[in-house]
Amino acid sequence: MCWACRRELTADTGLDALTHAVEGYTCTWRNDFSDWPCLKAVQLIFDYLPRAYADGTDREAREHMHNAATIAGLGFGNSMASLAHAMGHALGAVFHTPHGRAVSLFLPYTIEYTANGGGSRYAEISRFLHLPARDETEGSASLVSAIRDLRRNLDEPASIRELGVPPEAFAEALPRLIANAETDTQIVTSPRLPSTEELQRLFWHAFEGKAAAF
Repeated sequence: MCWACRRELTADTGLDALTHAVEGYTCTWRNDFSDWPCLKAVQLIFDYLPRAYADGTDREAREHMHNAATIAGLGFGNSMASLAHAMGHALGAVFHTPHGRAVSLFLPYTIEYTANGGGSRYAEISRFLHLPARDETEGSASLVSAIRDLRRNLDEPASIRELGVPPEAFAEALPRLIANAETDTQIVTSPRLPSTEELQRLFWHAFEGKAAAF
């Protein structure tokens, strides 16, 4: 496998673990057995994924990332994933996007959407990462910004358009994307359940790279 391919695989799988951890901590099935593994996994991923991506021979970083992926699995395996996974599964099935790339692409948008509904826990994650989080609004925004910065540093696309999906193809596939997401098992644990219209807006925002301010 070429070095560039290994770097992409490192980024995609690491971001998948991050999405597992964030959603496992914030979904409606969260519990005492999922909370601490998910928080620890998030911290390890922010600390070590950039290093593992930059230097594939960094054995310490890769060991911690192996640990983080396993810990995140223990965490969300005791709760569930959520809306970013439902949307990512739909996108991956239609446009053959690698799983970790797809679910993590949606994560900032679904955090914004969920936080706008109130009652979320994103500020707790931000405080654990020592990010600004005086309240849920600031904490959610801090987490979204940190995730977008991380994805940018890993050369990950920030929108569906940046994946190379043409607007016409996306518009044609949108009804199928929505139907797939609405019937995905991961959507039921979203702290804010989108209507069909909201899900359509969320897909379009992710396509265009617009913040989900609704």
